[in-house]
Amino acid sequence: MIAVRRVPIILTLLITACLLALGLTTTHAADHYLTKSSQPSFWVLSDPHFIAPSLHDNQSAFKQIIKTAAGKDLTDQPVALHALVQTALKKRPTAIIITGDITFNGELASAKSLTQRLQPLRQAGIAVLIIPGNHDIDNGWARQFSGKQQKATTQISPSAWRQIFADDYQAACAVDNDSLSYAVNLNKRYRLLMLDDNTYSTQPATDAPNTGGKLKQSTLLWIGEQLHDAKAAGQQTLVFTHHNLYAHSQMKKGWVLDNAATLRRLLNRYHVPVLFSGHIHAQDISADPAKKCTTTEIVSGSFSMTPASYGVITLTPHKFHYQTHQLKLTPYLTAKQRQQPNLVHYQQHLKQLFQQMNRNMVARLGTTDSGLTKQQTSAEINCLIDLNWRFETGNDFAKSAAFTKLKRTTGYKLAAQNPQLTQPFNTLNGDHNLPDHQLTLHF
Repeated sequence: MIAVRRVPIILTLLITACLLALGLTTTHAADHYLTKSSQPSFWVLSDPHFIAPSLHDNQSAFKQIIKTAAGKDLTDQPVALHALVQTALKKRPTAIIITGDITFNGELASAKSLTQRLQPLRQAGIAVLIIPGNHDIDNGWARQFSGKQQKATTQISPSAWRQIFADDYQAACAVDNDSLSYAVNLNKRYRLLMLDDNTYSTQPATDAPNTGGKLKQSTLLWIGEQLHDAKAAGQQTLVFTHHNLYAHSQMKKGWVLDNAATLRRLLNRYHVPVLFSGHIHAQDISADPAKKCTTTEIVSGSFSMTPASYGVITLTPHKFHYQTHQLKLTPYLTAKQRQQPNLVHYQQHLKQLFQQMNRNMVARLGTTDSGLTKQQTSAEINCLIDLNWRFETGNDFAKSAAFTKLKRTTGYKLAAQNPQLTQPFNTLNGDHNLPDHQLTLHF
């Protein structure tokens, strides 16, 4: 009887040994939890695209880059991150999670500067969990700017990433040796699966970052192992990626994970309720449009863009609640910073950045309808900018009162009738899936 009872244990040890030999897993203390609380909370944000102040002098070369930044705030991010840290120190979440593209273009100095700015959270016992995005590892666009010149700067290698964010991996209950993925026990009820789904070389690059992403086959096996272990431990798993599980608009189809279908089947098999991602710089919550997977995806907009929001997740053993919050800078500004309108009115400033970056592009589309008066053309252009802003900020739910009111405007009616605008208009014409700022699930 004793020998029979030992068989499962022996098999488990053999399987684990084989996985270790293949490099598929590294297991840490399985009973290590970020918190013992049965009601933890964590914050999630994405795509801060932070560039270290030491890498630029805010002169002509850098100002030219700002013009191509598609509405991202590249200059005031140190202030925004300080406000985020100070807010978290007051609210005391269990963890802060960032789902990739932490750097502007994979500068080693930016990653080091960011982690130093987040260090007060770790010192206060708030975990900081970060995964890379497609801009972060071996990015050939890593640059520093001085005067009229820009030149290459040191990139982030996978090994450098592990060193910079060593605390993340120390907090892990398991680490995938074949990628930068890791798993963390939030508490006895929840496991967090932090996935590296990016494709990058094993040496410094010379070209642009790859927009697409794909999970390695060995990493998929590791994910399956983690989901199995979590289920056996009675844990609900929440998953974090950079690339998307679903296409959240016709414009963003190419930004979905290349092997998303495989991951969806895996998540469905283990009844994973939520996956968090970023990448598309738009706030959006979506159930599977094909209705084949039960996992809901929450995409965080870019933290460096309007409206600089983050998601607050509160958990009980049987309930999940998500709510977006907009960052507030004013309580944490110095007397000198309070003299800068861009900081005092930060939300307005971010929206203006977005509108400025979109106006020229939209104007080229709107002016194709030569039969309109100047006033009508302006109304049409403003409507398209507004539609795009609503999509990016998650304020485009088609059943909302605000969107119903927008449909009554002259600009909307003109854009709807303009055959030159059919594709962009249809793409931006309301979110018919789920509201994008709040989600409650019962398990």
